[in-house]
Amino acid sequence: MAYNIEQYLLDRANIHDTVTKLTICYDTQDIPTLIKDVFADEVDVDYTSILGGSPFRVGGSEWSERLGKIISAYDSTQHITTGLVINLPQPSGGTKQQRPDIVTVDAQAMATMVKASAATDAAGSILQNGGLLNIELERNQTLEEKGVNPWRITKYVVIKKWTMGNQGVNNTALSK
Repeated sequence: MAYNIEQYLLDRANIHDTVTKLTICYDTQDIPTLIKDVFADEVDVDYTSILGGSPFRVGGSEWSERLGKIISAYDSTQHITTGLVINLPQPSGGTKQQRPDIVTVDAQAMATMVKASAATDAAGSILQNGGLLNIELERNQTLEEKGVNPWRITKYVVIKKWTMGNQGVNNTALSK
């Protein structure tokens, strides 16, 4: 397939949609869509800046199911991803640019989690954090041949820059 401006724009839109769909699925707890439309078969995950531990590799379906359990432990969540920089090479008229199979995206992100039972006299029921996302996506040829968005997340790194609110919100929600 030729890599032209039309293909570049379609890839860019599809990549944007996959990354945006990620956080919408978090907040709507739409686990089937995370499995079907967002994550690849295998995903490298790094939440160490927020949750500690170590980065790990996990099946996309398994990770989606885990996320569903984590997110459902909160009373409410809102995740916002913005400022997406899609590192997709533009086709050039002078040289033959190959269409990439793997693309990275850098973005800003913010999350708000609510857990009423975590509130105390000294602290409220809200925890917020913000930072950066480094995401890698891979083009799935089989999906592309079916005429659907072929871009799936293969690597997801969260880099926390700030936290505000009651850390007990996470402690209460994740203690289950």
